[in-house]
Parts: sequence; C-alpha cells; structure tokens
Amino acid sequence: MSRLSVVIIAQNEASNIRRCLESVRWADEIIVVDSGSTDDTPRICQEFGCEVIHRAWQGYADQKNFALEHATGDWVLSLDADEEVTPELADEIKEAVRNARADAYSMPRRNNFLGRWMRHGGWYPDRQVRLFRRGIGKFKPVPLHENIILPEGARLGLLSAELRHYTYPRAADFIKKADVYASIEAQTLVREGRTSRSPICPLVFAIPLKFAEVYIWKGGWRDGLHGFVAAVLMSVRVFLRWVKVWELQRADGDVQGEAQGEQD
Repeated sequence: MSRLSVVIIAQNEASNIRRCLESVRWADEIIVVDSGSTDDTPRICQEFGCEVIHRAWQGYADQKNFALEHATGDWVLSLDADEEVTPELADEIKEAVRNARADAYSMPRRNNFLGRWMRHGGWYPDRQVRLFRRGIGKFKPVPLHENIILPEGARLGLLSAELRHYTYPRAADFIKKADVYASIEAQTLVREGRTSRSPICPLVFAIPLKFAEVYIWKGGWRDGLHGFVAAVLMSVRVFLRWVKVWELQRADGDVQGEAQGEQD
C-alpha cells in the first residue's frame, strides 16, 4: 500500500499548527521544517509524533523543497501551518493515493478573512497543487508565491473537497504580511528590471484599479463588508509595493550619483 508523507514549514505557528496537524494525523509521516520558532511550535509538533527538522530560513520555496527531500512516502502532501485538511478532503486524498490515477492533484482552497469564509473577489476557488508523487514535483524557486513545478506529461487530477486556509484572522495580520510581501515583490521587480524609470502611473492608479478588479470585476461586493475591507486592503498592498519600488529606485539613484561624483 502506498504511503503518504505530509510536509510543513513553520516558524512561530503555535496558534495554527495544532489544528493543521490534527487534520492530518492519519498520515503515515509528518515532517515539519522549523526555522527558529521561539514559541511552542516544536513542542506541539512533537506531541503529534512529527519529525521536526531545524533549519535557518532560506526562503519559502527553498524551505519547502528541503522538506520534500526528507519525505519517504510514495506520495507527498505539502501544507502551510495555517491550513487544515477537511474530513472530506482527507477521504479524497486517501482515495487518490490508493488508486493513483494521476501523478499530482489540485484542490480548491477556501480562505478565511477576518473570520469569514470568502467566496468572491478572487479568493475562491484558489486551486492549489499540493498532492503529488514523491520525486515528481518541486517548488519553483521564486521569492514569493511559490508553486509546484510538474514535468511535461505529468497527469494532473482534480479533487473537489476543500482545503481550509485561516489566512488573516485580524486586519493587523494582513497589514504585517502585506508589508513583507510588498518588500519582496518590489525587490524582485527592480532586480529583474520590470519597472519604468518613474513609477508615477502605478502609484496613481494602483489603488483604484486593484479595488475595481477585486470588488467589482471579481464580485468582491458579494462578500458584504468583508469583501469591501478585503478590496481596500489588497489595493493598499499593491500601492505599498510601488512605493517600495520608488524607494529602491531613489536609493539606487543616490548610490550611482555618489559613484559618479567620486569619479569626477
């Protein structure tokens, strides 16, 4: 019978990881790569009999690929600490592993924003490829929003039960993460040369365009006040990204100016 390994990366996830581990305690193996937690995360993992590997933070994709290297099961289920496998999804995963009609499977993810399960505004179905044969998939080495890379010809199956994602319990959680993500995105844009000399247009139009996309075009208004708040915060995050691009460009211009002055 095929074995299933669950792999999770974590850092200070004591408020989330118990729920995650409880939902997959039926798995044959659970591996947690911890990047220096100072809370009860390692202790909680040990309660569930997980293999806990301590490793300094190397980036999202790098940590996840490191976890994959330590999995020993025939199949791997990759989860984030703030996610939860529903009983219905667990049954589908067990069936998929048992029958193996595909090489990898995607599943719809339901995101919880400020206590509400979002249905619109681009929040759902948010399909994620998380279940795959060991050795066939790896995470794309990008700074953010890492996805599974599958080889050409790999068979992708679809699961229908939901993966639950307790993404932002409070507005403060969104704002904190938005600042981190905006910094990573800005650095990537500047490094890859995907910005204009002046980000005036993105700065001016970032908020209205993103708000219109999320709240109107993608139907965020259907989620009531939660949909409105989400659209505003997502718009501010995009605006913040371009502010950080502007800051990086100014800093780079100052450095180049100083270098030119020294040459003169």
